[in-house]
Amino acid sequence: MDIAIRAEGLSKRYGGKQVKDALNGVDLSVPAGTVFGLLGPNGAGKTT
Repeated sequence: MDIAIRAEGLSKRYGGKQVKDALNGVDLSVPAGTVFGLLGPNGAGKTT
């Protein structure tokens, strides 16, 4: 199986004095030829 998109160990933090983890150690693989969508409400962090 060919992988079109692969991300491993993604992390993202927000904040100054109080740090918040938005993502911590996220792995993602999307096989070639598939349709992938990321859904969620406003402010859920989809763009991150």
